[in-house]
Amino acid sequence: MLKPQLIDCPALHVLTATGRGMVDGDMGRAAEQSFGELFPALAAAGLNERVQSCIALFPDEPEGKNDQQVRMLAGAVFDYSLEQRRGSSTQPEIALTGTLAWMHQPAGRYAVFTHIGPYSGLHESWAAIYRDWLPATGYALRDVPPFEHYVNNPAVTPPEQLRTDIYLPLQ
Repeated sequence: MLKPQLIDCPALHVLTATGRGMVDGDMGRAAEQSFGELFPALAAAGLNERVQSCIALFPDEPEGKNDQQVRMLAGAVFDYSLEQRRGSSTQPEIALTGTLAWMHQPAGRYAVFTHIGPYSGLHESWAAIYRDWLPATGYALRDVPPFEHYVNNPAVTPPEQLRTDIYLPLQ
């Protein structure tokens, strides 16, 4: 049985960029699109130092394993660390070009699951959460997008050591 940590998360201001598309349950293409837009914008605005948490939000329920319209929102959280639960989420000035937009993620209770391994295996963790854990608990979901928090840097971390925390919003 999966064992999440239950936490209360403060409201977050998230700068997002949008990617679309799922192939065989994998959102790699959407991740490349969205993070490929977000990271250069952060660098150009001189905001990299203030990014404390990189996340991806999933506002849509996929219409099958090959849904080409399902969205993934790559996100940057400024001045608040999800890992250390420290700081205060802020909304710095940045030009909103392309798909860049601000999203408000409301405060609330989350079940947080830890996935260790390549991003390509994340869809299996998500499936187990929804298939096994959620029905067995009696918890209900809030009408808030779930999200992934990328704890370590894939540029310097071997794929088998990547840590991703999956945040499932609970009522």
